[in-house]
Amino acid sequence: MNDTPVTAIEAIQAMLAPAVGISAVGLLLLALMNRYSTLINRIRLLNEEKRRLMKMIAEQDELNYTDQTRYMSVVNQGKELLLRSTSLRNAILSMQSAIGLFVLTSALIGVNMFVTTGALRDAPLITFIIGMIAVFVGILYSATDVIRSLRIVLLEVKADE
Repeated sequence: MNDTPVTAIEAIQAMLAPAVGISAVGLLLLALMNRYSTLINRIRLLNEEKRRLMKMIAEQDELNYTDQTRYMSVVNQGKELLLRSTSLRNAILSMQSAIGLFVLTSALIGVNMFVTTGALRDAPLITFIIGMIAVFVGILYSATDVIRSLRIVLLEVKADE
């Protein structure tokens, strides 16, 4: 037990401190999920267009220049979009892990107020730091997605030239 008694209000205040991290990461996660959903829809649309063009190839044995150019553009964009989806998925999973770690931090703070042992004393801080590292990793994956998104636009613009 701690030497200094903790009031219920102090315990609740300490346990809610990681909620700021949960709220901030939740907002980042909302934006990432929106981007991920849009990206997945774009992949589906490109795959549908690719299937249509492949059907034209099967019926005509070849495509005219414009359709052939579009087909190559769709194939190249699809590959890049899959790489982007992997980055975004990893960013989302990192952010979700961070939220879980922040919730665990709150629980450990609560436990630590009433049961103090040597190993348990530092657990909330260590858990919080690991959560912050997960946020940083998620931001790095998100930055990778932003960099890749420009490549895809350039592929489409070059195909139209």
